[in-house]
Amino acid sequence: MKQKLADFLVHTGALKFGEFTLKSGRKSPYFVNTGVLAKASEMRELCGMLAAKIEEVRGCEVIFGPAYKGIPLAVGTAMEMEAKGKDVYWVFNRKEAKGHGDKGAFVGHIPGNGESVVIIDDVFTTGGTKVEAVGMLRAMGAEVKAVVVAVDREEKGKEGSAVGEFTKETGVPVHSIATVSEMMAYLKGKGDVGGELYGKFLEYRREYGANTGEAGD
Repeated sequence: MKQKLADFLVHTGALKFGEFTLKSGRKSPYFVNTGVLAKASEMRELCGMLAAKIEEVRGCEVIFGPAYKGIPLAVGTAMEMEAKGKDVYWVFNRKEAKGHGDKGAFVGHIPGNGESVVIIDDVFTTGGTKVEAVGMLRAMGAEVKAVVVAVDREEKGKEGSAVGEFTKETGVPVHSIATVSEMMAYLKGKGDVGGELYGKFLEYRREYGANTGEAGD
């Protein structure tokens, strides 16, 4: 599934190469953006892979997608799981709570009473937004079972692995369909990933990468 994801992201343009400034301020030679997936067939394929990954970690009752890119992923993945016989809820958060109507901060099923939740997203970088999501979900009484992402960027955190620091802080494991190292090793020499670009990737990894496989299962 790792190679399938790599080919899919390149084919759809969701994996881009160049120079990108991340939210952390780091300059990256690649960028993963599933927000470009605007065709139903593309979303179905990615969400099918995410659904399979969730089943590998024994499923859940609710899928939470952080705003904004996590929203269609949560809905699409829930639908893919239902198609395979597992009917689950989905929920996502608003960036800002409404000041009218129900004034809620969430849309979808509000988990509580120990319901098991998987947080889903396209990438894991530093984990900051996911720490916030864990806090919100636990405040509602949910059990946050895991974080499942398409790609683990294998970034450094404050001292070591960002994934390791996230799990240590929250107690929540992180699972990815593929790590960026796995994808780039597979794509090396194919299409846009020539020797120069791969060299830039290795240089970025030496400066900002965490040399662990914590999310690469």
